[in-house]
Amino acid sequence: MSGSLHHVWEYLTPELWEPLAHYSSRDVIAPLDLFSDLYVAAGDFLSPRPTDKELEEARNDPAKARCSFFALKGTDFKSESAIVHFLEEVYTVIVDYEIPGFEDHYRRILHNALRKFNLRYRLDEPFILRFLIPGSFANLYAELQHVNAGNAYLVLLLTDFEKAFDRYARTQDPTDMRTCVAKANNYVEGLASTTRGTYGTLGTLCDQLTDWPHNKMCEAVKNLYKFCSDVPGVRHGGNPLNMRRNLDARDMTLACLLLLASTVYLSPGWDEKAILGI
Repeated sequence: MSGSLHHVWEYLTPELWEPLAHYSSRDVIAPLDLFSDLYVAAGDFLSPRPTDKELEEARNDPAKARCSFFALKGTDFKSESAIVHFLEEVYTVIVDYEIPGFEDHYRRILHNALRKFNLRYRLDEPFILRFLIPGSFANLYAELQHVNAGNAYLVLLLTDFEKAFDRYARTQDPTDMRTCVAKANNYVEGLASTTRGTYGTLGTLCDQLTDWPHNKMCEAVKNLYKFCSDVPGVRHGGNPLNMRRNLDARDMTLACLLLLASTVYLSPGWDEKAILGI
């Protein structure tokens, strides 16, 4: 679940808006002025907002309103959140029509669109689009690619991690697991080094960085580094006496996720809203 609404907006016409306009059941059909109401409802979520004249024309001319609505692009909305709020507002518009089955039809086709485009939302009762955490993880990884842009050193380190992760997923070999954690650590260390302009261990670099919200956050990332250094065969020979058990896939997955998540503190080039998907 990684897609965003503003990226797929142009594909919603055949999947959502046209089926909505073509609704019919027994002796009822979708209102002829549906797109007049939809365009007016969208107005508060657009940037810039349509003029009063444009809104009035939409109210009085359904055909023109339809053209204006279909001409909208995802980037015409104020934000990703604005599209979410608009889709929820559409449900209110449809409920007000009091047409039997119309609101269920909208709920069904929107649910299908969310699944088809692998969007980062879940449709909950009574009618709420929930942002889902997997989308933010996907956005975080996409932002890593953005941060790496133009830096062959970081691209190399992240590619090494990706290949190590793929190899372990295929083999489930303990050696490949330790290599995967080590490569994740190397990338995070390289990113921190690039930010500081000096090269050193992740533990040392954490002490030099200044964007920590709390000392315990800094300590948490340093402890991850210590974990990588202390487990035999990850960064160094380590200390087998500190091991309570052998590493397994849970440990590898968590360590890699935590290491990659810590990168939000290690580089100033992050788009925080992009990570959240808002």
